[in-house]
Amino acid sequence: MGLVLMTGVVVSACVIKEASTTQDSLDTCLAGSARNAADTVIASLVAKDGGKLAAFVHPKQGVRFSPSAYVNVASDVVLSQDQVRSLWTDPTIRRWGYAEGSGAPIEMSSAAYAERYVLDRDFSQAMSISINNDQAAGTTSNNAAEVYPQATRVEYVVDPSVSDPRRVNEWAALRLVLEKDRGCWVLIGIIHDAWSV
Repeated sequence: MGLVLMTGVVVSACVIKEASTTQDSLDTCLAGSARNAADTVIASLVAKDGGKLAAFVHPKQGVRFSPSAYVNVASDVVLSQDQVRSLWTDPTIRRWGYAEGSGAPIEMSSAAYAERYVLDRDFSQAMSISINNDQAAGTTSNNAAEVYPQATRVEYVVDPSVSDPRRVNEWAALRLVLEKDRGCWVLIGIIHDAWSV
C-alpha cells in the first residue's frame, strides 16, 4: 500500500502486481476512486518518474497528450507505455500540436513538452479539483467529454498568481483522463488547458 501526501490529504493507492509477464499487461493497479488514482498519477508526474507513470498508462491504447482543451484525435501525440517510460530521457523531437494564439507548431522533445504543457504549474497544489465537471473555460473549445464519453476526467486547476505579476491572468488546468481496465484505473489522456490571448 503506497501513501502520497498531497495538499493536506492522504491519498491511498493500492499497488497490485499482476502474474502475467506479457508486454501489454499492467504492472500496477490504480484501485480506489478516480480522484485517488489521478492524485497518484500527478505525484508520478511531479516526481518525473517515467517508469511509475508508464505503469499507469493503458497497455494497448497508450496515452494521448493534448496541448490545449481541444482534443485532436487526428494529430495529438499518443505514447505507448514504453515511450512514456523514457518520457524525460528520449531526445526525439515530435510535433505535439499547435500553440494557442499563435498557431505555431509545437515541436520539441517529450521532456520539453512535459515541462511546458504538463508541469508548467504545480498541479499537486491545485486550488480546484473536479471530476467530469471541467471548471476551467478559456477561448478554446473543450471537447474532452465527446472524445472520451466512457472515461472519467479529473481536472486540476491552478488559479492565476497574485504574487507573480507576469501571471496575474494566467490560470491553468490539467485534465487526466482515466478509464477502467480489468478493475484498475488506467491513464488514456493528459489534456493541458490554460489562459491564452
